[in-house]
Amino acid sequence: MSMLRSERMLAKYPFIAAARDYLSRRGIALDELGSGRFGRDVERAYERVVEALKMGEDAEIGLYPDEEVEVLSFAIALLFVASIGDGWLARRWALAESLRCGRFLEEEEPEIVAELLRAELGIKVEPSPPGESGLGAYKVWAPHYLTLTSRIDSLEWKLVNRVVRGGWVYVTPKELARIAVEAIQKRILSRYEDARGTPLPDSLTAVAKRIREMLAEKRSFEVEAGQVSEEYWPPCMAKIKKELLAGLSVGHFANFALAAFMLTAGYTQEQVIAMYSQRSDFNEKIARYQTEHIAGQKGSRVKYTPPSCSTMKTHGLCVEEGRLCPGIKNPIQYYRREARRAAQRKKIEGRNDEEEKRDSGGGFLATST
Repeated sequence: MSMLRSERMLAKYPFIAAARDYLSRRGIALDELGSGRFGRDVERAYERVVEALKMGEDAEIGLYPDEEVEVLSFAIALLFVASIGDGWLARRWALAESLRCGRFLEEEEPEIVAELLRAELGIKVEPSPPGESGLGAYKVWAPHYLTLTSRIDSLEWKLVNRVVRGGWVYVTPKELARIAVEAIQKRILSRYEDARGTPLPDSLTAVAKRIREMLAEKRSFEVEAGQVSEEYWPPCMAKIKKELLAGLSVGHFANFALAAFMLTAGYTQEQVIAMYSQRSDFNEKIARYQTEHIAGQKGSRVKYTPPSCSTMKTHGLCVEEGRLCPGIKNPIQYYRREARRAAQRKKIEGRNDEEEKRDSGGGFLATST
């Protein structure tokens, strides 16, 4: 029998197939969820979503004492999020839930970790044999490692900086949990897409309404974010922004680069914070502090400028190896050059308009005499 089928495992990892089978065997109809019998389950589901909404990656969802409630509350929380249908909320909730699972994985027995990742997430991973444990507690098949770390821009995750033997990449329990979080979040978001459009029973709509109201308040930055223009942005910054707004995972260095670029280009701190409010792990207090730090108002009081193009290339953030930006050494140089060119074009167009007016006879004054 699989080690993942105990109620304890289902409560810790409710996204797995065995948890769905468990709920299916109970045969609970949607209309029943609003009854007093499932009051604790609904309350716990509400807590899961609200904690994720408020705290993002800092959410402390924990583990409810009643394992049966824990399994069902995850499914109900999924229904709440799917009924609201907001992509940002879905990503934020999926992130909080996947990080919760990642913390459990760090402390799990290696055999359970390997089975869960292989059977549920399709990640080829094995506990390292005793003679190789000094290289890392686990080894991950290199193609899977590369796929799951492709959006982590920290240099220590690059394959050239890893121990690789026979097509396997060696990692610590903490690193493996970090990799697993990426895959778990994708799995939960896939479940969210499958559940979208499922109507809530009338008895639960009031709960969903409370979540919607909190969501509207949390996302009040959106109006400001929509005012940001990228007409003169270099391809690298436009790409980071596009991925950020699409809800994709953007690494710490890319976040720093975009914030430093925007501030140097003349955007306000509020516009930068508004941009980052689109992240599923957005925390206004942290975002504000980091923005003020980059702007030179906190910490070292040094105002940071955008990384150079060579540094962007090192971190894998350059688009098409700079082919689109010939002669550019820093993203802000591209921005200023394009802004100057646009100003020159407008000046020339204005001059041409004046010449056309003169050639046609002088415009208003000519026709009014």
